[in-house]
Amino acid sequence: MLKVYAVENLRSGMRVGRDIMDENDQILIGTGTNLTKEMIYGLLDRPIFAVYIDEEETHGEIPGKEHLLDDSYTSCYNEVYDKLSVLFTGLAERGEFNAADLQSIMDEKNFTELSDGAKAVSQIHNMEQSGSYLIHHCLHVGILAGLMAKWMGMSVLDQYNLVIAGLFLDIGKLRVPREILEKHSSLTDSEFEMVKKHAQFGYDMLSQTTMNANQDIMQGVLQHHERCDGSGYPNGLKGDKISKFGKILAILDIYDAMASDRVFAKRKSPFDVFSTLYDDILDGKLDTEYGVLFIKHLCHALNGNWVGLSNGDKGRIVYLDESRVRSLPVVQTAGGEFIDLGQRRDIKVTCILTANEVMV
Repeated sequence: MLKVYAVENLRSGMRVGRDIMDENDQILIGTGTNLTKEMIYGLLDRPIFAVYIDEEETHGEIPGKEHLLDDSYTSCYNEVYDKLSVLFTGLAERGEFNAADLQSIMDEKNFTELSDGAKAVSQIHNMEQSGSYLIHHCLHVGILAGLMAKWMGMSVLDQYNLVIAGLFLDIGKLRVPREILEKHSSLTDSEFEMVKKHAQFGYDMLSQTTMNANQDIMQGVLQHHERCDGSGYPNGLKGDKISKFGKILAILDIYDAMASDRVFAKRKSPFDVFSTLYDDILDGKLDTEYGVLFIKHLCHALNGNWVGLSNGDKGRIVYLDESRVRSLPVVQTAGGEFIDLGQRRDIKVTCILTANEVMV
């Protein structure tokens, strides 16, 4: 039987079920071809999002379930998480900072693996994550920063610096009382004012380290809650007064915060998050260039992800029109049905599912 796989989820040895066409409607890879790694890498560089694969009957099993979690990615993520935890604790509790420890985290192998655009977005959503939400969030933003830097064509040095700024953007929250950060009900005005100080707290903490010499990193951490219309904090900066890193990290911070489970809020559909981001772009709060670029590229990265649907079904994203910022996906349900959510407005994506949730 034929099943649709997002290009990111293809594996060598899979048998092509329908001709794969190029941009000029010429046959790129013919029906019956067994895919090789080289062929898959070639497809990743083209505007091709899904491929029909010829498979034997799986008797109702979830297609592609064996590829939901990548062991090497998960292992690398957990290793970096542990190292970042030690670095945060040392800096917050003892004022200690070892540049060699940061270099170990920023090892080229680590972020080549973690910021691999073909799987990074799906993996950070698919993993069940225990431990500190704060550190997971900072690591997610660091990973997204690595992706964004590549999408923007930044120099290797700027990529490196943007990732570091992402990793440390919320370290100042370690100076905010835990009972405020983990409060389930609405914050009082005074509690919210305390939370808003975390950007300055983080800047002050990093000022005592060797990172103080790198103003790109420092301004990114300080300004990730500034907004282009002046409505942000801590300094109410507007437009060009906000650094490039500050503008970029604002977008990545909002996306991951809304798309992840928090103590006081359940994760949202990425498409609801995109809608929020785009509204903020139209309202002049977020940078238009960076915001639209992020949404379009992340849409592509979501291909192949399993999502929960509002009708109770599970579906895998098989197509997204990246030319439209508010595009909704075509999904294939576990039962094999294709649903175009752009046409079926009675069904919505509720969230990206973890691997465990897909298998239940």
